[in-house]
Amino acid sequence: MGGPHGPPIPGHLSGRGFFGAVRRGWIGAALLAAAVPAAWAQSVKDFVEVEGARPNKLRGYGLVTGLGGTGDSARDESARLMKAMLQNLVAPEASVQKVEGRNAALVLVTAELRPFQKQGTRLDVSVSALGDAKSLAGGELQLTDLRGPLGRRGPIYALASGRLTVQGDGKRGSLTSATIPNGAIVERELEHRFVAEVRVPVPGGEELRRKGFKLVLKRPDPVLASQLAGQINASAVVGTGGRLDVAASLDGGSVLVRIPTVEEYRRVTGSEPEVDYEREPVRWLDFILSRPVLLSVPETAAVVVNEAARTISWTGDVRLREGSVMVAAGGRPGVFHAREGQRFSEFMEKAGTLLTDQQLIDLVRALDQAGILKAELRTP
Repeated sequence: MGGPHGPPIPGHLSGRGFFGAVRRGWIGAALLAAAVPAAWAQSVKDFVEVEGARPNKLRGYGLVTGLGGTGDSARDESARLMKAMLQNLVAPEASVQKVEGRNAALVLVTAELRPFQKQGTRLDVSVSALGDAKSLAGGELQLTDLRGPLGRRGPIYALASGRLTVQGDGKRGSLTSATIPNGAIVERELEHRFVAEVRVPVPGGEELRRKGFKLVLKRPDPVLASQLAGQINASAVVGTGGRLDVAASLDGGSVLVRIPTVEEYRRVTGSEPEVDYEREPVRWLDFILSRPVLLSVPETAAVVVNEAARTISWTGDVRLREGSVMVAAGGRPGVFHAREGQRFSEFMEKAGTLLTDQQLIDLVRALDQAGILKAELRTP
């Protein structure tokens, strides 16, 4: 880029917003994303979820007390919950007319119930104010039912209570959001139906019916799906009789895994399986999810423009095609030229000395619209 032609565009050299990142090494950070494939040595479970056995969100509507004047102002809903709590703990005739001291607050309580989590285990809890409370600091969550998306119509899966840890100090973070580590106890387990019947093709055009499950990729990618299936097959059921392929990539987002019968396992490996996996599918699921894999996928080139924060970031080795774009600043247009194969980081480093935050965002959009940007343009 030889710089703009025509009258110079006013520079913008402040350290705020986008330029704060530019001046403190945004180019160097971007250049660390190499053009070679990225490799991960992890296990299968790092890349997939199990269809039919995913985490579930829980929520409840509760009351935080002991706020010392920073809770909700007098409102009917706070009084209603206080009355219900007193009637349950003291006597049916107990009543509360008003909540005047701002010592209580209505809150939304959320948690995540993980797959196969058992009754009696604990969950971390998040709490956020629903009313006009000033702060939840020092408060205690009273016993709250946590249910699924059906709300009051659904069953209670956990009960939450405890002292709140506020997420801020008044200057940073929020005083009306808080957490309770291990603040809920699981009362009801989820029913998981992750095992289904799968059809396995055999020579002659016939099909065998076997039990199996589907692994759903956290980041859909056909290359990842293919590599996961291949590496599962390479190590799952292998022996003197060859190997039994148990995994197949259906598409870019899922891998189907079947459960071997005792006879199949014995024929291939020459030994007995640890358990009958058809009878104990969770053991086979655990075995598959624990398989070590080494995946290698080319880095996807992408440029992300955040209009709200006025920032630009990218992944991969972003390059440009030969071409020119025009960006107007204060009524004075400037033309910017890109060379074939030029690094996006180099181009932006030079443009960053001449353009404001918004003008740089306009420049990136112009590059994309002109087909000069060899990357996907994304906006959050």
